[in-house]
Amino acid sequence: MRRAIRALVRKTFGKNHSMKTEASAITMLVCVGFFVAVMAYFTSLMVYYAKKERPVHYAENLIVVNPPESWMGFTEEFQDSLSENVAGERTMMVYKEWDAVYDVFTFNDWMEEENAYLTIVFPKDFDELVMQKKVDEIPEILTYYPTDYPEYATVQKEFNETVLQEDYIRYIQMKLGVPVDDIGVIDSPIVPIGKPTGWIHMLVDRGSRMVVPLLFFIGILYICMLSGMNAIAGEKERGTFAALLMTPVPRGTIVLGNFIGVFLHALIPSGILLLPIVFVASSVVGYIATFLLVISLALFISAITIMISCLNNSIVSAQTTFLPIFLIILVVCVTCMQESTRNPINPFLPIYGHFYGIGDGLMGTVSWPAVLVCIVTTLGLTGICLLVSERLLRTESFTVAVETKSEKELRKAAKALARQEKDYVSVSRAEVFGYKAKKRKSVASFLIGHALLPLALLSLFQPIAMIPALLSYMKDPASSEFIRMFKELTSVKAVSEVAEASVKVFSGFMQDKYFILFMGLGYWAVIAIYIGIVKLREKNPLSTLGFPKLSPKGSAVKAYLRGMGFGLILISSVYGLLLLFGQVKCNGFALQKDSIVLFILYILMWLPQGATEEIMMRGYMMPRVAARFGLPFAIFFSSMCFSLMHAFNAGFSFLALFNLAFIAAFFAVFAYRSGHIYTVCAMHTVWNFCQGNLFGLEVSGNSGSASILSSSYTEKAGKLLSGGDFGPEGGLCVTIVIAVAFVILILATKRRNTAKV
Repeated sequence: MRRAIRALVRKTFGKNHSMKTEASAITMLVCVGFFVAVMAYFTSLMVYYAKKERPVHYAENLIVVNPPESWMGFTEEFQDSLSENVAGERTMMVYKEWDAVYDVFTFNDWMEEENAYLTIVFPKDFDELVMQKKVDEIPEILTYYPTDYPEYATVQKEFNETVLQEDYIRYIQMKLGVPVDDIGVIDSPIVPIGKPTGWIHMLVDRGSRMVVPLLFFIGILYICMLSGMNAIAGEKERGTFAALLMTPVPRGTIVLGNFIGVFLHALIPSGILLLPIVFVASSVVGYIATFLLVISLALFISAITIMISCLNNSIVSAQTTFLPIFLIILVVCVTCMQESTRNPINPFLPIYGHFYGIGDGLMGTVSWPAVLVCIVTTLGLTGICLLVSERLLRTESFTVAVETKSEKELRKAAKALARQEKDYVSVSRAEVFGYKAKKRKSVASFLIGHALLPLALLSLFQPIAMIPALLSYMKDPASSEFIRMFKELTSVKAVSEVAEASVKVFSGFMQDKYFILFMGLGYWAVIAIYIGIVKLREKNPLSTLGFPKLSPKGSAVKAYLRGMGFGLILISSVYGLLLLFGQVKCNGFALQKDSIVLFILYILMWLPQGATEEIMMRGYMMPRVAARFGLPFAIFFSSMCFSLMHAFNAGFSFLALFNLAFIAAFFAVFAYRSGHIYTVCAMHTVWNFCQGNLFGLEVSGNSGSASILSSSYTEKAGKLLSGGDFGPEGGLCVTIVIAVAFVILILATKRRNTAKV
């Protein structure tokens, strides 16, 4: 049995499915040995540096924010118990006033400036809240500490348990004569003193909690799909699996051998990503938690791919079956990136727990009960998948056909001819912008890659653009109320309130000059990445991206200006219908002198924004999908991807989904008929600019500012016509305008074709 397992592992792991070659057993052992050796080496380094003695320089002071009168009286009476700091010396209290009680960035700066080891934050009306017999909001005392040394955490815990929970609470009960046993003391560690904070810390935090976990998921899913679908389904397709079933090897052994081979494949991207993490992980404990979560995730995904491979008889059918699972898992990952979706249960669940746990592990905020429950549950599901796979193989039936050599050769030649006719590299299904495919990819990886690339790039650059606005918002007292809403997320109504509050917060960001500026820079970066992909990786001219050299000279500029005119006509028609149907009213001129800079920044942001989305969907995605699947599917696929990109915006509905796909299809047909995307880039930019900054309407659920005109919904406005919170793109007025535009485009195309004939 062991020999059978080793042979199956070597067979599954040794195949390189991209190069159609096989690696030897020695190669496999070298790879595994290298992975284990490197991981052991870096783990030993981390343990060494973690245990290495460092010169200790403790902070000496204590910062008290918004100190109530009861605290001042308490400190006078219990001065002796509060006099010693971490180093055993007399502590000094520094008093501050601040409304934003969750503003960790300001508190961290204060602790650095004042050489403090702890910050205590009281709500402004702490004593008044304590005096109330019935209070809707329990007053909380927040404590923040720097995490340079483990001693700080110990001091915080002792301070909370002895000074705050016992002495201070007892003092309030005696002096005020009220029961205050329910006062909560929250442990809120912040970024370490002496380490980079602000922008750098935010980048590390967002990257660790959003980007890195997503990379683990994508890498493991992709590698498991390539190797797992070929493991059993590929053998069935090639006709070699029947011979294996005829041997005395147990079905469980076949499943286990292929499973281990796929799992070893999954360790390769996992190891590549785990190696650099040792340099950024906050602690050895966090790194160990991340390592265990990644291993359990690789085991689970490997088991799922083996089960699907057992269900199907060909690689393509197996990949098609796996594709929905792939997308569902990635959708879960995307939802995990939004803080509003996190609740106390999610970290204990597989997939959710893996995503959150990896991020928490990197940032040193591991919850070991959640990690252990998640891992144990995942291992249980892995065992179930393997058991199901073994049962499926027990029901596997096969026949053995005996053919003559000539019959085999004829059948082989017929299959080769059929493959050549279906080969999209040799003969493109449709040629858009002159693009021709040069490399072959599996259906699943091809479509998933095209669908995820825009999402991945926007998920990277948009959060970066939010950093300045987020830092500014954290200093606003309103941020305290917003964060408290997440802590009290216990009902459906609360979820709705949090969603509404999130929309308002993002609307505030849309009025931040730095956010708009960095959004524009982020779009230019995305454009540069797509140009690099086409020029450097594909070795194709920019004409395949929808940017051909038009003649005579200056035609590209004329095409862009023409698109600006078309875009203005389209969105003005929508606004006219809204006025005609009584859905909106124009309140007059709204642009103020102090908004001119923001207005200019909006113009600079919309220019690359419209071009970016057209490059992603119509310039890059549509030609490449069309070359493989034909133009109709390319228009449908790119339009749906464009529409689903806005699914998390406020007010998104089925009609908004349809309208966005309808607009995208119109742009796609227009670009295909014109042979370039200059015009649609301008149409897209002017549509968004006029919608948000000329007429003052919502743009796909985002409400801007610095608008020339002020518009508002009337009392009789209905969501069906106006689009509600999502804006006009969620209403029938846009449907009507785009339908008319489609008819005009088709008639103009027919007239042009008739004139040519």
